[in-house]
Amino acid sequence: MSKFEYQKLEILFALSECNEHYLSRIKITVDQSLKRSKRLVAFRFDLRFPANYQGDTEKVITKFFDSFKAKLKAIEKRQFRLGKRVYKSNLTYIWVRERYNSNNDHFHVVIMLNKDAFHSFGKLNSVNPNLATRIMASWASALSLKDTNKDARGLIHQAKNGMYVFNEKDDNYSEKYEAFFKRLSYFAKDRTKVYGTGRRSFGCSR
Repeated sequence: MSKFEYQKLEILFALSECNEHYLSRIKITVDQSLKRSKRLVAFRFDLRFPANYQGDTEKVITKFFDSFKAKLKAIEKRQFRLGKRVYKSNLTYIWVRERYNSNNDHFHVVIMLNKDAFHSFGKLNSVNPNLATRIMASWASALSLKDTNKDARGLIHQAKNGMYVFNEKDDNYSEKYEAFFKRLSYFAKDRTKVYGTGRRSFGCSR
């Protein structure tokens, strides 16, 4: 079975079925993330809209990341006040808006963080704050949902095998990088994108 490639990296689909600009931005963002954090952790998850959602769908992903960044900054400030060592989150991210056989869009998201600051995703039903509960609260805020636990928990889905850990000293660093990029090449496939509506289908940190 022949392999599909982009810049000598394996991808999931034929290049003709992908948006090459998206592939370029994915690679640039991942490379920048790895330069900023010698020990990096990445998490893949999906964000969905509530059934019959009538609110704003264009700016909601921007609102989500604004809220999430504020929560990460609050953690750093709290650690500083407590006299603890502050590890910068070094957040970078990529998102893509998709639609399957329905009228509801959803977002595939990957966030990349300094592993010295975060080492696990956590559980959505945890009573103690963790990365997962902060993601859930940020999505609830973006959607203007009143009850985070009740209304937003079912809207966050952590992808299977969705955690990637990188350490530049690892012997299998290149293999991990290649597997990660191949996984993220899914974000660049054209088939499930909705173009021509005036809404962005792809975004990443700068």
